[in-house]
Amino acid sequence: MEKNENKKIKIFSNLKQQKILELQEKINKGKSVNEKKEKINRNLKELVIHTKESENRKKRKRKSINFFLFAIFTVMSLVIVFLSFKYKEFQVYLSKNKDIINSGKKYEEEQKRKAAEVKDLKNLTLGNINDLPDDKKKLMLSIIPSGSPLKRELYVTSPFGVRVHPISGAKKEHHGIDLRVNIGDGVFSPAIGRVSFAGVRGGYGNTVIVDHMYGFQTLYGHLSKLHVQAGEIVGKGKLLAEGGNSGSSTGPHLHYEIRYNGTPIDPKNFIDWNEKQFNILFEKERSVQWEYFLTVMGKN
Repeated sequence: MEKNENKKIKIFSNLKQQKILELQEKINKGKSVNEKKEKINRNLKELVIHTKESENRKKRKRKSINFFLFAIFTVMSLVIVFLSFKYKEFQVYLSKNKDIINSGKKYEEEQKRKAAEVKDLKNLTLGNINDLPDDKKKLMLSIIPSGSPLKRELYVTSPFGVRVHPISGAKKEHHGIDLRVNIGDGVFSPAIGRVSFAGVRGGYGNTVIVDHMYGFQTLYGHLSKLHVQAGEIVGKGKLLAEGGNSGSSTGPHLHYEIRYNGTPIDPKNFIDWNEKQFNILFEKERSVQWEYFLTVMGKN
């Protein structure tokens, strides 16, 4: 009897213990589920927070981009307005300064033309002197004695060189040429120059001497009346005097001399020299170093 009672107590104790274990297991399972729920909730909260932060960052980024685009648009608009204003100002300037601008263009074209001429002049020689531009020809014809000092028909009564002197009868060097004139006929300067003498000069009688550029000099003798005085600047075609018969003379005539660096040279070559026969002087008059004048005219 006592053994049965102990056996029942043991069985009851085992059942109790088993129930306690089962109960603890259920409690533990419940705790695990709660922990998992809490973890899930925490993860959800973190995800929500991260999502909100991401959306906020995107919003801020969109705002920054929109502000940047607005700033660019504003700057571009201001630039366009400024350029439009300046363009209108420029149009007004063009309309007010049209003549000045056209003059500037003409000046540029003239400079280009002159540069082209200078380039051509580098190949200039005495053989192709006729290729000299017209303005350069006119310049040379104005600064070097050219053409006749008389307006009347030219008639040479005594040429340049050795001759029998009409008064002494001896052979002498004639340093110029004698041209037929009537008393009072005008005598004109054949080039730009400066009057270095105007007065009576020995056998030449009333005389005018003009110094020209580059060593040239002209002399006019046996004049009747002088129209210039020493020191006066004269241009080509300026009236210097009137033809006459003063000094050692057998009749009215003009004694005309041309000297180069003090040496007499034949005036007839210079009288025949003109724009149409431009090369004739360089071919006939070889006592002048014409290469120097090519340098002056632009040849290097």
